[in-house]
Amino acid sequence: MSHEICERLREQGLPLQPKLVEMLDEHASHRTDRRGCGYTQATRFLSTYVNRPVSAEDPGDLDVFADWPLRETGYLAAILVAAGWQAGWRRLDDAPADLLERLPQHADVREALRGLGGRLGAAASGLERVESRLFVALLRQVVERSAANADSVAPMACKPEIGSCSQAEEFFLELAHGRVRRGGSVNVVVGSTGIPLMIEKMNLGESHSAIVLEPLALAGVELPPGSLCALAHATAASGTPTANGICMPIAAIEAARFLRLTTLAVAPSDRRRAFSAQFEAQIRARMLSPASTTLDDLRMFARHEAARAR
Repeated sequence: MSHEICERLREQGLPLQPKLVEMLDEHASHRTDRRGCGYTQATRFLSTYVNRPVSAEDPGDLDVFADWPLRETGYLAAILVAAGWQAGWRRLDDAPADLLERLPQHADVREALRGLGGRLGAAASGLERVESRLFVALLRQVVERSAANADSVAPMACKPEIGSCSQAEEFFLELAHGRVRRGGSVNVVVGSTGIPLMIEKMNLGESHSAIVLEPLALAGVELPPGSLCALAHATAASGTPTANGICMPIAAIEAARFLRLTTLAVAPSDRRRAFSAQFEAQIRARMLSPASTTLDDLRMFARHEAARAR
């Protein structure tokens, strides 16, 4: 049976790329020790769109759909920008009606773009699973680039050496229970209100790998808690020492790159279904409490670290 994400989007006339459908449908090739599971792979696939430079005229983000008319969208976007709609092809449902009426070119594409947000919203409203809603919300953010209220960080221009291995959760599960392996350290990145936004591990597996604890804007996309990111520190970055690392402001992060969603992005009761083979591998590997640890455990550790900054 096809994944409900694929079904609901297809019903709205928005079929996904075949490779992405294959991932969401948990094809065996995407269920390996390194890849994790199909759902994990699907969030990796979507990360390439999240991390793209935002463009009002380049319709490349719409390539996530199987048969979107990209060339016609690019032509229309250039006309829209020249006519004064700086968002280009994005968010046309918010564009002034009189502006759109003066642009008869590519009317079919124009109307498809005007209805895109509504169709994505309709697809989301028909989803039953929390992991499906997370994925479609992230997809809609990629299309609309409308994150406004969250603290933000600049996107990385180039892909870093830091990977998105399915074993990254092992260290964060340990941190959630206050365990920092010898030789490792932990940085807490706090937002404008002083609340920890991310927790970054150093010398624990790959350094500069972080989990998002609160919504964070990256290239106009609001990343949900539980997102795995690679971080780059600003050259003059500084912070305050803590018991196990450094507490630093969001301004100390020069750039970030979204890598994938972690199993911590959903509640323990949803993990076996959402992350299937990857979650089962965590159990077999005897990782520390993957079936009960929550993001709140990780948040509590981060808050204690930040409170002990001296």
